[in-house]
Amino acid sequence: MIDYAPAPPVRGRLDAAASTHPPSDVTLERRTKIVATLGPATDAPGVLDELVAAGLDCARLNCSHGTADDLRRRAAEVRDAAARAGRPLGLLFDLQGPKLRLTGATAERMLQVGDRFVLGDRERPDDDDHAVVDFHGFSGLVSERSEIVIGDGVPRLAVEHTDGGDVVARVVSAGRISARKGVNVTFARPALPAITAKDVADLEVAVQAGADFIALSFVRTGADVEELRRRLCEHGSQALIVAKLESTEGYEHLDEILAAADGVMVARGDYGVTAGLAGIPLMQKDVIARARRAGKLVITATQMLESMIAAPEPTRAEVTDVANAVIDGTSAVMLSAESSVGQHPVAAVRAMATIAAAAEESPDLRRRGLQINTPAEAVMHAAVQLADDVDAAAIIVATATGASARACCRHRPRQPVVALAHDPRVAEQLTLEWGVYPVLTDAADSLDDIVAAALRVGPDVAGLRSGDRIVVTHGQQPGAPGATNTTIVRTLP
Repeated sequence: MIDYAPAPPVRGRLDAAASTHPPSDVTLERRTKIVATLGPATDAPGVLDELVAAGLDCARLNCSHGTADDLRRRAAEVRDAAARAGRPLGLLFDLQGPKLRLTGATAERMLQVGDRFVLGDRERPDDDDHAVVDFHGFSGLVSERSEIVIGDGVPRLAVEHTDGGDVVARVVSAGRISARKGVNVTFARPALPAITAKDVADLEVAVQAGADFIALSFVRTGADVEELRRRLCEHGSQALIVAKLESTEGYEHLDEILAAADGVMVARGDYGVTAGLAGIPLMQKDVIARARRAGKLVITATQMLESMIAAPEPTRAEVTDVANAVIDGTSAVMLSAESSVGQHPVAAVRAMATIAAAAEESPDLRRRGLQINTPAEAVMHAAVQLADDVDAAAIIVATATGASARACCRHRPRQPVVALAHDPRVAEQLTLEWGVYPVLTDAADSLDDIVAAALRVGPDVAGLRSGDRIVVTHGQQPGAPGATNTTIVRTLP
């Protein structure tokens, strides 16, 4: 039997038993994971540790802001914080993607409904009804179905036709334009690159920093995901890909995106700009349901606790928004400006953790009936059902790749899923899976080793006590990749 002494730190990672800061009670009670964006508000000494204590599971680094050195520094700080906390933390790099903007020379003006306006990639000094988009070949992006949306939703212009390098459009929703305003094109042609030169440079930084997740912005088809997968393979990276759904095209191709990606993000900001605000709620619910059926993680993001950028408490509407995403079955909820530049980053994480834990009491969360596609999935479904039947306190999953733990959490079990992983990368990549508590341990050679590991980490990770029943799953050879095919019940001595 293996002696389960605390494993030596690997790039700043330790297992839960080595922690000097055990998980907070709210962490133990909560199954939905929390992603928080790092930024100037989290750079002060001690703030990141407070975020972890408040319930942070995965840190997001937004490549749209800061320098490469900022990204490297914050990534290293996440690894150090994980070591101090004694539990894995996920590290997500969010690529900027092909964001279009008006040039800095754009004069501020108001566009009224019915106005004719021209957008192109070159200056026309004598034309006041014209603005330049900072993208060469802009007119090649638009199609007959396209609308052009500037800023946060208005003005909105319907494309009438193209004229050389210009796009002639008619204003359908009034609004103000000004320098560096964002530009969105609905139903854009493939000329818009999935991965820009900036993304390539940021991707190299992410790989060097050992990113666990890469979020790809403005994903339109599964081919966009495959391009990123190819680039990751060339770098020798096994980072998981999170496809951000920010456009009507991406939503229309959701099934193929789910097949290609490891997870998706409901990025409600840019989606609301292009599809309209009224379409967001049903899209969000549909994406969460389909991602869960596909066994892929899903993050719900954008303005979840927006008022906490300045206020110490969320609004009632924001509390309801977070709770509804949790009840729908999202794997994780995300903070953006609330944590990166807000005045109350720790309070925002703590509030989100409290809301999520309360919402998980909803009986709707554990409605099952998911399709079972493989024998391994059937075993994990049986383990979840068995855990309920024997009133188990936890489900212990020995996993070499994380697949068994992911198959288990699809069914939203009432019990915590303690994933015993001997690969640090696997442990970190399980930090975004609903209800999974990844623990870094030595590789197990036998069932006794797995139970011994559960005994060792159980009190801190899942609140286990003597006399508790646990359901244990493993494969033919514990610690080795392969289909999990064995489920047993044990009572802790």
